[in-house]
Amino acid sequence: MKFGIIPREWGDFIGEAIEQSLLAEKLGFDSIWIEEHHGNKLYIPSPLIALAALSQHVRRAKIGTAIAILPLYNPVRFASDCSVLDNVSGGRLIIGVGVGYRRHEFDAMNVDFSKRGKIMDEYLEVLIGLLEGRTVNFSGKFYKIENFRLEPPPLQKPRPQIWIGAWKRKAIERAAKYGDRWFPGQVADFKYLVKAKEMYVEFLHRFRKKFEGFSLIREAYIATSEEQALRDVRESVIQMYGMDYASSGHPLLKASDVEDFIKDRFLVGTPSQVI
Repeated sequence: MKFGIIPREWGDFIGEAIEQSLLAEKLGFDSIWIEEHHGNKLYIPSPLIALAALSQHVRRAKIGTAIAILPLYNPVRFASDCSVLDNVSGGRLIIGVGVGYRRHEFDAMNVDFSKRGKIMDEYLEVLIGLLEGRTVNFSGKFYKIENFRLEPPPLQKPRPQIWIGAWKRKAIERAAKYGDRWFPGQVADFKYLVKAKEMYVEFLHRFRKKFEGFSLIREAYIATSEEQALRDVRESVIQMYGMDYASSGHPLLKASDVEDFIKDRFLVGTPSQVI
């Protein structure tokens, strides 16, 4: 098992993010991740640019997007930026992508929210072909490209890994079909996570792929007692999940008591409890 962190993404972003990332690398953490949302003071809207900056300070840990909202990008531009980032980081990039769920972000980018799943499928085909160094010809409903080859190619061969975020059945099927790994987020409870993992393995078998694990995002907080840990995180959980996520249209978020919400999803307590 390997561990990564998501560093500071708001306020004094770059200074604290660099400090946290350097400490995480020193302590043996394996990876550094940046999320993406738009028009929101809690998140960075340009994760690839943020990772490019962090990659010049953190020299060993892998860097990744958790996640980039792929339908909001032009796939050639996204592949190009990922290729440059993989080169400047010395081949450490993991590309985490998802379909997105916040309608206002799609409205701001003039992208049809209702078509985002089909757009995602087309963009993934184009992205994979470009990153693998192929000359791509693709004619879909939402994107067309003729005789294009990505230059320069990524440093990693055959390409950087692509991890796909998913919770619903159709999205999990997409993760199994196109992705190197399923990349679930932190909102669903553990029971749903187990069911979703079973779906993922089922789809992998259908596509004749081998299950090689998955990577999971969880909120974590450690204190000297469980009671202290719960007191410490309560306000943050209310702000993040009771306010931000509750108004985001997330498909799995349901209102519940804060302590029950934490217990069913997060790693909060004493060191021994979290371990």
